[in-house]
Amino acid sequence: MRRVLIVSYHFPPVNRVASRRYGVMCKYLEMFGYEPYIITTNYDRTLKGNACLDLEIPVDKKKIIRIGTPKRNCEIESFFWNFVLDQMDLYKIESRTLSRGSIGWYEKVKRNLRLEDIKDVDIIIGTYPPMENLYVAAYLSRKLKCPYIVDIRDLISDYIETTPGYKDSRWLDQVLERKILREAEGIVTVTSGFRNILKKRYPDKQFKVVFNGWDERKYEEIAYEPKEKYLYYAGSLYLHRLESFELLMKCLKRVNLVTNERYKLIIRSIGPKTLDEQAKRMVQKEGMQEYIAILETVPEDIVKREQKQAYINVVLSTIHEDDEALMTTIPGKVYELLNERVPILAIVPKGSDVEKVLCYTDKGIVSTDEKEIVDFILGDHRQYRGNIKIGYFTRKKQAERLCRFMDKVLKNT
Repeated sequence: MRRVLIVSYHFPPVNRVASRRYGVMCKYLEMFGYEPYIITTNYDRTLKGNACLDLEIPVDKKKIIRIGTPKRNCEIESFFWNFVLDQMDLYKIESRTLSRGSIGWYEKVKRNLRLEDIKDVDIIIGTYPPMENLYVAAYLSRKLKCPYIVDIRDLISDYIETTPGYKDSRWLDQVLERKILREAEGIVTVTSGFRNILKKRYPDKQFKVVFNGWDERKYEEIAYEPKEKYLYYAGSLYLHRLESFELLMKCLKRVNLVTNERYKLIIRSIGPKTLDEQAKRMVQKEGMQEYIAILETVPEDIVKREQKQAYINVVLSTIHEDDEALMTTIPGKVYELLNERVPILAIVPKGSDVEKVLCYTDKGIVSTDEKEIVDFILGDHRQYRGNIKIGYFTRKKQAERLCRFMDKVLKNT
């Protein structure tokens, strides 16, 4: 049995997409020859995004090393890094790769981790985001003289959006991305689109696509009969998702004008709160308060119940087909919804990686066309029942793919 050390800032019981990727796959790694060990942070109630603490911890707690807490991980001891980050704040330079959180936790791990506790690991995985995972994985790879793999859940430097008032710093993110990825022995991506983009940049690297997936969990069955038909979305509201939300809201307004039935939209948002408030203002401006409810996060069993009872489950993404990074992104929610009986409506352009999954599994459509969305809501959704190919996207199957890739990397190292 080989040992794999996974560096993941978010890990169960914290219930976030970043936690679930390895928080679920770890249940299956030993079946395929790898004993998992984890380096993560401590958890508390100050977590951003209203994250619940209800995920099952999948490995023995003795194999989990927790260092730092979210509210203290931005504290930096280095004079140099404090100076650099102060200057970035002063000149409004925002970076995905260099922040107080990434440097703070990296320093904290270096100070507090006893290397003898992990000296026997065979391979290391650092999962992005956040960037601190990769800093720690690269550092430990050098110290332990064992290979590390970078797991890419979101592209590092291929983004378009910048927070209003801040300068575009993609040049900095590109420099740090190249340094980290060139040191890695292998690159795992969550979509084939990500792999194709990065393969052009790093042609000498070994690549593997390991999708996010769905996993069977038993939830308490609570009797619940909705009085009205509702579309359902649970997740974060990022800036680009607000655009797709606005498009969906306009379509829902048209739907309710042409039918005697009431179609509602329920959003269970995990933040950020500023964007929740912005979305509520958009609803008010359109006069859709009667039809759209933006609610706070709830435990996962309630989300699953509401998803099962929904009329249509919604995925929000970019509406811009020239946004290559987001067109090749598949939100983790897509996979979790595949195994539900409810069809999926994804607000994203044709040609996206989300479309590939939904077409492959016959589970729903992607669209940014108002008429197509309206028709889907009013009845076209009934033809999308799913097929046997949904089974390809189980977490267990993806864990096996990951382990076979680690075998390959170790063999070639």
